[in-house]
Amino acid sequence: MHQSKRNGSKLPRMLLALAYALPTAAFAQSAWPERPIRLIIPFGTGSASDTVARLVTDRLAPRLGRPIIVDNRPGANAIIGTDLVAKATPDGYTLLSGGNTTHAANPNMYKSLPFDPVRDFSPVAYICGLHYFLVVAPNHPARGVQDLVSYAKQNAGKLTYGAGNASATVAAELFKLATGTDFAQVNYKGNPLAAADVMTGAITMMFLDNSVARPFLQSKRLRALGIATGKRSESFSDVPTMAEVGFPAINFTAWIAWWYPAKTPKAIVDRVNAEVNAVRNLPEVAGKLLEIGFSLDDRGSTPPEFGEFVKKEIALWARVVAEAKIPKQ
Repeated sequence: MHQSKRNGSKLPRMLLALAYALPTAAFAQSAWPERPIRLIIPFGTGSASDTVARLVTDRLAPRLGRPIIVDNRPGANAIIGTDLVAKATPDGYTLLSGGNTTHAANPNMYKSLPFDPVRDFSPVAYICGLHYFLVVAPNHPARGVQDLVSYAKQNAGKLTYGAGNASATVAAELFKLATGTDFAQVNYKGNPLAAADVMTGAITMMFLDNSVARPFLQSKRLRALGIATGKRSESFSDVPTMAEVGFPAINFTAWIAWWYPAKTPKAIVDRVNAEVNAVRNLPEVAGKLLEIGFSLDDRGSTPPEFGEFVKKEIALWARVVAEAKIPKQ
């Protein structure tokens, strides 16, 4: 009986402690963020993901009340930086700015990855789409896509293409397959580095995303022969689509999005999703994205909707990679 009383006396104290703990936990979550947030970009400075991230974070940080540190971690076709986020503590302080390379193409181009693109991440927000131009040096003898095809066949085994991400690789491999040409791949830590080598003639050509291509094309340091989408670019309307020059199979849209590590609290994910969507729709942000050449299509405005979009993209890129006949690394 005496033992029973002792146990009984402990119970109210336990309940009281729990009652105090619950509000404390709720307060800790509601107080987020309490320190700077790190946004990992698995591509180099000047890449499309980097350009978009800096534009968005400039407006996002004041809304969250804390600095957002942009941390470029390029390497291994974006696998290094992506894996860093997959294994980060899910406390809302480490974000990933990736896209179809990190979460749709790479899962289909590698035999194994150190992370699972669905299981190991919490989808946060879709940002924008981007498009790829087929570019050559300004003094290259090819004046159009068909010229490049003829030139490649006359110089079989001598030409190269650059790629700083999976989208650039897939586009070039689709081009090779559709045209019956042969270009050896040269890998880079980012598309800006590859673009610089195309400009100097160190490599023959590449498929370059719109944000990186734009200043090169405007300054005539590169020349675009075609664009790998279903319609022409508003900024460079004189550049034909690949379908217009006889190669409709070379048609895809890449995209940029943000993720947290899996198991990040839903309240934090939902907060960042709402704020990112609000920033993306600001006239000055939307206008700048469109000016650079991005598309603001809606691929899922909520985290669950975006998560379903990613699953569909994984299946889509499995088909694209298979069509390009890219062997898994």
